[in-house]
Amino acid sequence: MSWQRFEQRRQQFAQALQRLREALALPYSEVVRDGVIQRFEFTFELLWKSLQIYLQHLGYDASSPRRVLREAFEAGIIPSDTEGDGWMAMLDDRNLTSHTYDEALAEAVYQRIANRHIRLLEEAERRLQGIHWDV
Repeated sequence: MSWQRFEQRRQQFAQALQRLREALALPYSEVVRDGVIQRFEFTFELLWKSLQIYLQHLGYDASSPRRVLREAFEAGIIPSDTEGDGWMAMLDDRNLTSHTYDEALAEAVYQRIANRHIRLLEEAERRLQGIHWDV
């Protein structure tokens, strides 16, 4: 994978995260909740794909979201078990919302996005910005 592809994904992730922040800033409604969840799904997808490109560059066999997160922990991109648990929770929420729709689940996921996931995504953005591609 190339630096250009990584940089493209990293920028797409940053843009998606900004749009997620904008949606979270809106007054709550069911429509806003559903939009936040969908933007979260896009943002998380771009995050793990950005990490996948970088980890493959480093020689890891990063083939699925769960594997990418495990290898990001091994590579030190995710610095602690506690944070790793948060990233796995984001993956679980992404999987739940992309395959099932239930009002109570949507509400619970929205609250986790607003209260926990957004902070991890913002920290991930800072870390991605600090990555330097060694040739």
